[in-house]
Amino acid sequence: MKISTAILGMTSVLALAGCAMSTPTVETTYGYAVFDIKAGPEIGTARIAEAIKVAVQKNMTRAQITNGIPPSPLPTSAPRFQLVSPFKGSNVGALAAASGQNLQVPMCEGTVLTVNAKDDSMSKYAEGTTFFACMMPYQGGYALDVYTTFRKASGAFNASIMAATLGRTVMGDSSQFIPRTIGQIVDSIKQTGATVTMTEAYP
Repeated sequence: MKISTAILGMTSVLALAGCAMSTPTVETTYGYAVFDIKAGPEIGTARIAEAIKVAVQKNMTRAQITNGIPPSPLPTSAPRFQLVSPFKGSNVGALAAASGQNLQVPMCEGTVLTVNAKDDSMSKYAEGTTFFACMMPYQGGYALDVYTTFRKASGAFNASIMAATLGRTVMGDSSQFIPRTIGQIVDSIKQTGATVTMTEAYP
């Protein structure tokens, strides 16, 4: 009797999980990491920027890179990215807020390198990652800020997405590659001889 009750309970749990998995859902997860880079004049800005660029190109399917001009004078403390709402106060912003969309974008001031990249290699599984990074010089070194967005669809949108949803219960999703990409960027910078220290991160 106890065994039968346990089996029935387990069946109910599995049935509920199955119903939840089949619900069409789009999920977006944001994250960031802030690093402090120390480098001597023999290393220079260009070598560090190149190290970041190469690491991004190895891990992303598309990238847009902008090389900027350092501010003058350099700030005394490490700058940090800010999230801004470009459509704040507009009808577009109001409509987005009403529908639960977040239109905030990262912005950096005084950056010598800005990277906007995307990995859509898992798009057939309804997964995608966007990657923003900026390097900002200051009197004590450089601030490297990384902001990531991971978006996935799950449930019964169609047969392929449902299959991907079931597969994630075993293999996980491609968000697990985000820390690896950031780690490779840090390792690439260190190969120039610079030191890199994480000062802030989420999650």
